[in-house]
Amino acid sequence: MWFFYSPNIIYGEDALNFLENISGDKCFIVTDKNLEELGYLKILTDKLDQLGKNYEIFTDVDPDPKEKGVLTAKEICISYAPDLIIGLGGGSVMDTAKAVWALYEFPDYSITDIHPFQRSLYDLGKKAKMICIPTTSGTGAETTMIVIISRFEDNVWKKYEQAHKGLIPTYAIVDPVFPAGMPPKLTIYTAFDALAHAFESYINLWKNEFSNALCLKVIELIFKYLPIVVKDGNNMEARDLMHQAATISGLAIGNASGNLSHAMGHSLGSVFHTIHGTAVGIYLPYNIQYCLNNPDENDKTTEILGILAKRLGWANWNKDINISAHIVIDNIMELQKEVNFPTRVQDLGISREEYDNNLNMLINLCYQSAFGTMNLRSVNAEDLRKLFTYSYEGQDIDF
Repeated sequence: MWFFYSPNIIYGEDALNFLENISGDKCFIVTDKNLEELGYLKILTDKLDQLGKNYEIFTDVDPDPKEKGVLTAKEICISYAPDLIIGLGGGSVMDTAKAVWALYEFPDYSITDIHPFQRSLYDLGKKAKMICIPTTSGTGAETTMIVIISRFEDNVWKKYEQAHKGLIPTYAIVDPVFPAGMPPKLTIYTAFDALAHAFESYINLWKNEFSNALCLKVIELIFKYLPIVVKDGNNMEARDLMHQAATISGLAIGNASGNLSHAMGHSLGSVFHTIHGTAVGIYLPYNIQYCLNNPDENDKTTEILGILAKRLGWANWNKDINISAHIVIDNIMELQKEVNFPTRVQDLGISREEYDNNLNMLINLCYQSAFGTMNLRSVNAEDLRKLFTYSYEGQDIDF
């Protein structure tokens, strides 16, 4: 038995107008100062003013949200007592908003009480509806049950992957007016986050036919429209379809799971504060190579990816399945090069000495990530060390 969870999704140009159909007059807006300075917050508040809705604004979300910030926002939210909570921003903002929603409805809970076995969280929504409005085209957090909150432990900001199906927002408003102003680098990094969601969900222990169908469409859209939008950020058709792709990818990973690329990316982000999309995007092709090299004869990764390549038109249907599967890796790397995405960790400016000195920490953090257990090929510490090392140098995985 399986379940498919999704918020109500309103997408396309002028999707923001749907706010008039959502009951509730007191809005608690969670966003960050950058979005306020760029004028995106004003787009939202102008619409709320037009609709006669009141609001309180919290703008102190960190790029990697910290537990302290979430608890501060919680207290402000409780004091204001809204009937709508709106997360306007990227993944960090929406994760914060979802956590605040849970803690607002259950004030006695802490961050650690937000976990998959907390049955009471299925009742979220009795005090307030949750609306997520993504401003980047990548995380898909507007559709998922996941919140990533950082806590300082063992001299590192550990990213805690809290999750519960009740945390899926009531509404996701996916309007391309918000990502339209993203600079090329941010467009690229967030796109590779969405692409990683799709590929990781497709070769995953929890993969299913619903998520498979979504992944195929995401990969098709990103390969087609990312180069277009990088060259012309004002192309609203491409912006809209990239924005939709990110949301569809969120549905895929939210109803399957990420895998080792995300575990490694979260580890790199915890230690070196690397942008999330950059970290997972760099590790993605190396993890796929690792999965294709599985010595277990019962592993289906080669068959899965070989058929994927054929369905996407990357390989003829009569082509050898192993060659077809490896075309997937080639195409990912070609896309990385086409849009000037870093292809190895050393391209991020992290010194080899600093990287090596933190290898044990990176490996340990991977083992603490639920995503690290979802590969079709299980990984051990020795292989993790090699994966981190090879991806630093840009070396093909041969083990």
